[in-house]
Amino acid sequence: MTESDPTHVMIAATFAGLDVVKSRGGYTLLDPRGGTPLARLKPIPQSDRFELFYWSDTRGRWRTFGDFERLRLTLERAHEIFQEETIFHIPPRR
Repeated sequence: MTESDPTHVMIAATFAGLDVVKSRGGYTLLDPRGGTPLARLKPIPQSDRFELFYWSDTRGRWRTFGDFERLRLTLERAHEIFQEETIFHIPPRR
């Protein structure tokens, strides 16, 4: 039996309705309807903070959210930004 990951559990509870997948030192938030990556959270070591990323189609990679270097966000603040910013919105189904 594998040990549970408390960070994964916290993220999944905070971002209810999204799939959360741990990979490469971070957690990717996926649209459960089709698996589209919507955001990525990377824990900042020795803290309760996270760095928030968005997927850049232009650059073909994850980009840090924010204008001035990396932001050290609480999970709750990352969730607020995720809900407020259009860059993270789930595209409507057609």
